[in-house]
Amino acid sequence: MKATIRTKIIGSTVLVVSLSLILSSYFTFSYMARIVREQALKDNMTKLAQNSSSLTRMQDRLFKTAETIIADSDINANLIREPGASMEEEYFNKVAVMKQLQRFVALDSSLLNIMIVRPDKEVFSNYSGYDSYYEYYLREAWFAPFRDGRSGPRFSEVHKFSYMNGPQDVISYVIPYRNWEAPSHEKPYYLVMDVKLDEVGKLFKESRKDFERIVLTGSDGSTIYDTETAAVSEAMQRSGDAITIRYEAMSEGWSQEAFISKSKLYESIRPVLFFYLLIVIAGLLFILLIIPTLILNFTKPITALARAMRRVSAGELHTSVTIRSGDEMQVLGDGFNQMVHELDTWMKSALREQEMKRNMQINLLLSEINPHFIYNTLNTIIYLSHAERSKDTITITRALIDILQDTIKTGEQAFFSTLEEERKLVEKYVCIQQYRYPGRFHMEWDIPEPLGACSVLRLMIQPLVENALFHGIFDLEEEGVIKVFALVSEGTLLVTVSDNGTGLGERPPSLDLKRSPVHTGQTKGIGLANIRERIGFHFGEAYGIDFVSQPGEGTSVTIRIPCILGEDIPHKRIAGL
Repeated sequence: MKATIRTKIIGSTVLVVSLSLILSSYFTFSYMARIVREQALKDNMTKLAQNSSSLTRMQDRLFKTAETIIADSDINANLIREPGASMEEEYFNKVAVMKQLQRFVALDSSLLNIMIVRPDKEVFSNYSGYDSYYEYYLREAWFAPFRDGRSGPRFSEVHKFSYMNGPQDVISYVIPYRNWEAPSHEKPYYLVMDVKLDEVGKLFKESRKDFERIVLTGSDGSTIYDTETAAVSEAMQRSGDAITIRYEAMSEGWSQEAFISKSKLYESIRPVLFFYLLIVIAGLLFILLIIPTLILNFTKPITALARAMRRVSAGELHTSVTIRSGDEMQVLGDGFNQMVHELDTWMKSALREQEMKRNMQINLLLSEINPHFIYNTLNTIIYLSHAERSKDTITITRALIDILQDTIKTGEQAFFSTLEEERKLVEKYVCIQQYRYPGRFHMEWDIPEPLGACSVLRLMIQPLVENALFHGIFDLEEEGVIKVFALVSEGTLLVTVSDNGTGLGERPPSLDLKRSPVHTGQTKGIGLANIRERIGFHFGEAYGIDFVSQPGEGTSVTIRIPCILGEDIPHKRIAGL
């Protein structure tokens, strides 16, 4: 008895488990290394927490200083610009604020500069003579979110401050606030406290020896302080010799990211690592030699079935597979072959049935003559005969004969005609209607002669002219005008029938393109819906009908079909395939 696929899977599993036992030493080392790594990471996380505590104390000092300045009534009173104050008074107020701010800078070594920006952009600082520089300083990008009102109290990104000893890297703590000594001011004051970045770096001095690199980032993800250049950590990450840990439990949304060298972390267990690494490599090489061969043999039938299914989905219904594995895969292959054969048979039957139904439906629609139209036309002929208008009788009779001959066409002619032939058919129909309703309307044509040879659907224009008559023109008291014009745009033939009738609104129920065809009770029961369906069937959904109508302004219907010469009629579409 041949082995089943279940037997094969069990045998493969036993083989893999046996190999796994050989590699158990590797998993033992992995477990031990994980414990060592977790403990080392905990120790390093504690060191980052100590850094966070130092940074928090520095932030708290800044916050308390800011609160003291904002709440100081003397400072706030000197900030207010009194109406009618002299330049001398303004100067002394500014000097008074400067002296008070200097005391705060002297008490905190991390502060380089404190300034208050009044709503009129006047700057009060602990330095004098910096007015022109502050004007440029506050136009820099770091202050834009605060200046535009898009940010509340927070630290800015790192930027330069041109100090008397040269430019220094600083980070500013900015607070928009209201001066309670001047409650009528709607615009806020800004308290800006520039912190020396070197003072931030001193807090990381002790922990730098434990990490390859420490990066302090702000709430917006920008870098505040970096102990090394980015190239160092990037080189470590490319070489795979870096472990990254993050500490985010900090105020103001700050976070620390530290990089530790794996070689430093695993230095104590490196000899054991090499030994186990040799075992792992040997085991991997053995697996790579055995497993691919086994999987390849097991999955060959599945691969063959997948390829066959892709061919079937592409329409190749004569596809079959040959599987001689003697297990469940062979049963699946035989079932697949039988399914494809039955699907092929059913598809051919369905296509034949669909073709027959489509041809019967189109033939029925194109051969259906409304008896009211014949009855009314014959009455008109009798009336003309009694009136001894023989020439008119001959004219209307010939027009009726031509229309009846058009309805009994077969083959390709039952589906398509040329634009010129459609124009002549409409003229016959209009001739009859003008005898029945003399003086009620007239036609205007604008079809360039080269477009007369374009292939169009039979009875494509006549229903539109009929709708224009009975849904627009006949409701007018004066003579109506029906215009038919054609043009070509980017390979698309556009045929438009418009009238100056009463109009029907944007989507009149009787002319709804998505509802049943219109039956006017005059000629053929072929409305816009039928024309749209025939256009979609023969030319695809990219083409169709555009309908525009305004009450009291008339109606315009445009047919969009590909511009095709008469000899290029799409025969496959005609056959319904």
